Amino acid sequence: MTTDISTAKTERPDRNTLALDRTILANERTYAAWIRTGFASLATGLGVERFMLNTIPLWSIHFIATLFLLFSAASFILAGWRYHHLRVKLENVDVDMVPMPVIRIISLTLATSAFIAIIVLLKIAG
Repeated sequence: MTTDISTAKTERPDRNTLALDRTILANERTYAAWIRTGFASLATGLGVERFMLNTIPLWSIHFIATLFLLFSAASFILAGWRYHHLRVKLENVDVDMVPMPVIRIISLTLATSAFIAIIVLLKIAG
């Protein structure tokens, strides 16, 4: 009983499939970069509020922290928007992607947490 060597090899995907896979992976990396930027801004805003006390006027600390928190919320929202933007272009392609509801839930939850931090910050300031 002999096996044909040519059938033992796995069939390689075509160039278009590989290009689509790279595009999807680049989109996911871009999403992750926006989320990281949002987390960094969120941590910076909270850090400014916590550790800059008694160094500069209190109103400016609240202002700077609020700006960082707003930028954080914008980063989370833009992350979802950018992911969705490319996903719409590739809707008719049969490629596995992270489901859009998952992306929306993550982005909106993180943006909501940034807005809650802003509200808490403004209550403390007021």
